[in-house]
Amino acid sequence: MYSKEPSYPSPNATGRGGWDVAISKAKRFVSRLTIEEKVSICTGTGLPPEPYTPDHTCQGNIQSIPRVNFSGLCYTDSDTGIGNAHSYGTGFPPGVTVASTWNRELMRARGFAIAEEFKAKGIHAVLGPVLAFARTVGGGTNFEGFGNDPYLIGVAGYETVTGHQGAGVQAEIKQYIGYDGQQYNRTYYSSNMDSKTFHEVYLWPYAEALRASPACVMTSYAYVNNSYSSQNAYLLNDVLKTHLGFQGYTQTDWFGLKAGVAAVLSGLDQDMPGVAADSGSWSFFGTNYTEAVKNGSIPEWRLTDAAVRIMTPYFWLGQDRGYPQVNLVDDPRLTITDSQRQRHRTLACEIAAAGTVLLHNTPGRKKGLPLGKPTTITLFGPAAGQNPGSVDDIGYAEGTLANGGGSASTFYPRLIDPISAIQQRAAEDLTLVDWITTTTNLTYTASIAQRGTVCIPIVSSFSGEGTDRTLTLLHNGDQMIQTVANNCANTIVIIQSVGPINMESWVEHPNITAILWTNLGGQELGPALVDILYGKVNPSGRLVYTIARNISDYPNQGHIIKEPQPYPQIDYTEGVLVDYRGFESNQEKTPPRFWFGHGLSYSNFTYSNLQIRKQADLDTMLERPIEYVADAPGGDSKLYDVAVVVSFSIRNEGPYDGVEIPQLYLRMPGEAGNINSTTTNSTMAKVLRGFESVRVRDEETQEVRLFLTRKDISYWSTGEQNWVTPSGGGSRFEVLVGASSSDIRLYGEFVL
Repeated sequence: MYSKEPSYPSPNATGRGGWDVAISKAKRFVSRLTIEEKVSICTGTGLPPEPYTPDHTCQGNIQSIPRVNFSGLCYTDSDTGIGNAHSYGTGFPPGVTVASTWNRELMRARGFAIAEEFKAKGIHAVLGPVLAFARTVGGGTNFEGFGNDPYLIGVAGYETVTGHQGAGVQAEIKQYIGYDGQQYNRTYYSSNMDSKTFHEVYLWPYAEALRASPACVMTSYAYVNNSYSSQNAYLLNDVLKTHLGFQGYTQTDWFGLKAGVAAVLSGLDQDMPGVAADSGSWSFFGTNYTEAVKNGSIPEWRLTDAAVRIMTPYFWLGQDRGYPQVNLVDDPRLTITDSQRQRHRTLACEIAAAGTVLLHNTPGRKKGLPLGKPTTITLFGPAAGQNPGSVDDIGYAEGTLANGGGSASTFYPRLIDPISAIQQRAAEDLTLVDWITTTTNLTYTASIAQRGTVCIPIVSSFSGEGTDRTLTLLHNGDQMIQTVANNCANTIVIIQSVGPINMESWVEHPNITAILWTNLGGQELGPALVDILYGKVNPSGRLVYTIARNISDYPNQGHIIKEPQPYPQIDYTEGVLVDYRGFESNQEKTPPRFWFGHGLSYSNFTYSNLQIRKQADLDTMLERPIEYVADAPGGDSKLYDVAVVVSFSIRNEGPYDGVEIPQLYLRMPGEAGNINSTTTNSTMAKVLRGFESVRVRDEETQEVRLFLTRKDISYWSTGEQNWVTPSGGGSRFEVLVGASSSDIRLYGEFVL
């Protein structure tokens, strides 16, 4: 593991990246403030009272300063919709589902729509998106993020930030860094990793998202190499504000501050909610911050820069001009039009359908998917019907599972369960729909299954903030599936899950003709499921993580804390070999059940005509050195110059129009392929470096072009502590294009 000397002082914001005008406004504004007023911008006002009141409704608040016509700031979860009040907002699918679409347009559209509703309620900032990895397979908050690959997470983060801020609402990327799913001991453990792993894997998504200029970076509860994230001068001053050129402000997670002066000097700008945990009203910031400035412990220029950083995105997004007044509960109706509200519902349904992964299908002889006009459809399991707690318990798992639990959940204005949606559609064909939502009497379940033409057990796996999970289905789900399949020759399994499960006890059952992995579908999960089942939508979702056969097969399961420890240590000994990379590199392990990127379609797609073209000026490009200090948000802008263009053709052989997700992987040469900083000759598994969502009509062909940047073909040199592109001596890059990380259709190479 590596450690770095603390980096001081904290760099001042410059406004680079298009914030020049906004930072000038922020500096003029802050120059009018007293020390106490500047501190108030950096310190939350505490938790909102309950019940929520119209003048104090947000989960985080910065107090108003009427003297300078500043009305304060409002921060609220979640990145699936307005999370802390009955707001009549839309309940969108969470991060794991939109990532499973592998569709940039849907990622951005979701971000924009969520922010439209936040703005309508006067909320200034969305507490998201989450850029954490699903490193711990049973981690409680994995569903909030975008999966388990740095490239995919980075794309989803960039598009979500762009969407949020395109609607005029601040985006906060979180939780920086090394806070990857595990909830046990979540405020105490240290995530320990080497330099190559840090930069090539866990920092990569943040660098990509920073290119969209998010307003805020939220720190995490984790320690990184035994230095606490919220007062880690290397992470905040050096990496974030210098190496990645971040111009916005840093903020703690709620009650995530453990020191005052040390945190400020290390680059922390804002404390939320502004009081220490279990302290009543005491704060590390507030009056203690003011005193530290006045006695010289914190230089006033550092306070000024923090206030300027907080106010710059406020002016950049125009939140100083005609922004709606905060009001979540006095008038619960959104101040958006009916057409906007319907557009958001339609979008939520589209994302839920596009994020559904067809894991297995054996169509034919009136079996499998898509459905025809079956005589009967029988649904099984609690997840087929409504949660008995109605919308108040939407984060929990007693009925159909639309979201995970905790601060990422939201109150839905409606939730359409599978039974309701399938009944409505089946009526068009005069199909009889029957159901049983209990799993306590499997003998009765067997008798019901024997009567079904199509039997659909719907199962779920739930987790939430503060709790991890096993990989076993809820509500006796595995036994229910086996019982149904033993008695029904056309069993279609539907899985609503926060993450991978163990399905080995039934996955190869000959009567299971199809398996749909719906992730978490949000409020429109029922209609989206119907669209997939009946073929109105051709499934195109892809897995954003690998599903192994046994929990012991996951690369890092030996490094999970399961017992209380005074100073818990989580060693990222797998290095850069996360997810599919680790499975591919360890041939002694049992092959996974379903690989990262896997997903079937009702159509058959073929790939051809791979062409690889290096840019004409590539040699000259590579001669220009990469600077450690960024000249733009996200790092040295030269890293994002296009170096290589990869093109190919995709043909839809039918029989339906559909969407294919071609994926571009690279296998890099030489030192670039080292597993970690201590190896010298090991070839790294392939890495994802491009993808596209391509709509292709039946029996038509589409040309696809994917672009490799200089960063895409570079590696992090632990010696130079910078990005290096292997070149000279015939450095050979393998190009692999396919339908998943294991289903490679085209092979090529280029040499530098």
